[in-house]
Amino acid sequence: MQPDPAPWYSTTLNVWTLAGVLVATWTILKAVTEGWRRTIGRRRYLTTRLRKIAPGVRDEYIESLLGEPKWQSKLKCTHLTPPEPEEADDTDLEVEITVRTWPLSWLGYLVSWSEDDVAVMYGITTTSWWFRPRVLIGQTRIRLGKTSFAALDDQGEHRAWLGARRFGYFESHYFGNIGGYRSWYVGVNDIGYNAIPTTSDLFDDEDDSGTRLLSGSRDAYRASTPINTVVISGVALYEELQDGSFFGISLGVDGDMVRLADPEYQALDSRISRAHRRFRDWQWRLKYQRWEKKQRALPGR
Repeated sequence: MQPDPAPWYSTTLNVWTLAGVLVATWTILKAVTEGWRRTIGRRRYLTTRLRKIAPGVRDEYIESLLGEPKWQSKLKCTHLTPPEPEEADDTDLEVEITVRTWPLSWLGYLVSWSEDDVAVMYGITTTSWWFRPRVLIGQTRIRLGKTSFAALDDQGEHRAWLGARRFGYFESHYFGNIGGYRSWYVGVNDIGYNAIPTTSDLFDDEDDSGTRLLSGSRDAYRASTPINTVVISGVALYEELQDGSFFGISLGVDGDMVRLADPEYQALDSRISRAHRRFRDWQWRLKYQRWEKKQRALPGR
């Protein structure tokens, strides 16, 4: 009787080989996934997480999606109604709002306004032609950086400002129960993508606040200007929101704060910083030429 031939394989060797193959495969997949998120898939990766944010979520939940914010500041606001009407005084109306800002890679910024560690509103600003997320405002779908204000019904509530360096415009929209009792503030942030400023001749001289535009001029501005910033608010009953001073001179991200993190403002100079400054100068000149062309195309010019 012939003995059984020796097996051509080793059970122990095959187990360790299989384990090594699995570990190597997992490492490669993780590296590819991380590389995809940081490059080609960065836009989709961020958009997927931004869709999970809504007014009323906890600050820790937003941080679990996007990590820790890069900037944080405080803002004093005044409630329209006190929490305890029968025993309230002026100090009960004051509340401290925490403003947190996240850079969305080089594509844009997310800002949240929180009270008692709960986000009462949040805003998205796009700073790149490659990041133009779709936003549902009431029943109207827009794309940041592309859709003009004319796509939305004019509800009349707006605010504009024009300084020596900063500019901006926003308008508010509210749809009651159909919109889940949320408010939308859509506008132009001066550091956002495709930002078109107003001009001094568009303002209403009879407006004491100096923030309202003439009706006909505003219609032309709304028709030719894309929205690059949207702020979505839940039930945020503050006096500053009612009088229009809540956002100051920036709807969404504050350009004067976040620009200090750019390479051109770094204390230690480098070749990359100098190249970045030259690129920003070229980008600004191109944007200004586009703005001049659009201004010449406006009616009455």
